[in-house]
Amino acid sequence: MGTIRKVGDILRLFSENDPELGLSEIARRMNLSTSGTHDLMDELRKIGMVQRVGRGRYRLGPMIASLYRVLINTSSLVDTSRPILERMVKDYGETVHLTVLDRSRLVVADAIEGWKALRVARGILDQGLDVHETPVGMLHLSVAGEARQNAYWGDHTHARTPLLPPERRTAELDDMARRGFAEGPIATERDIVCLAALLRNHTEIPLAAISICIPRSRYDEQPRAYRTICQTTAARISHELGSRAT
Repeated sequence: MGTIRKVGDILRLFSENDPELGLSEIARRMNLSTSGTHDLMDELRKIGMVQRVGRGRYRLGPMIASLYRVLINTSSLVDTSRPILERMVKDYGETVHLTVLDRSRLVVADAIEGWKALRVARGILDQGLDVHETPVGMLHLSVAGEARQNAYWGDHTHARTPLLPPERRTAELDDMARRGFAEGPIATERDIVCLAALLRNHTEIPLAAISICIPRSRYDEQPRAYRTICQTTAARISHELGSRAT
């Protein structure tokens, strides 16, 4: 099991900002020996999880792309959400994301870019943002449980965007969890407003969230309407997932 966890942690090192990593950097970030890291990377290369792109340098391999396509093509969450999200974008023209929380990382499971002339790019949440830098990330944290929250705070003490003071942080998370909703700016894009709502399944457990990203100039014209759109869309998806909440 220890080796499996190491493999998972190594694969998580790769991101849009760090698509290619050297052997020594992987060893340093994993706190492993260079020889042990080499052996692990060589085994991952043999099964296609990573590919070698230069002397001692690696990228994610073709099996990752294949598994991702299988996940997207077979995921009931994405399959259920997609038609409703497409309809929302068609009706209102705003960019929408479907997200899940993977440990301390926000993962975009699906995204549809809006069609209005002034619109938010679908890659807005794929910029290596920390979870606490977005309202949708904070919403996920609000229902992640105290242990995961504390682990996240501990790992991000010196984050690019400073954490809120503990008391304010707790109050905001409690309010988000109670409402199942969050809104506010994205840390790196202050002229964009992100609204997010939780999705629940038949056991009423939050399993994902949708978020709508809107230029602030347009949001400020009718904030209440956009909140209603986000929450109504989330309720429709949750209903299709089996939730009986009203």
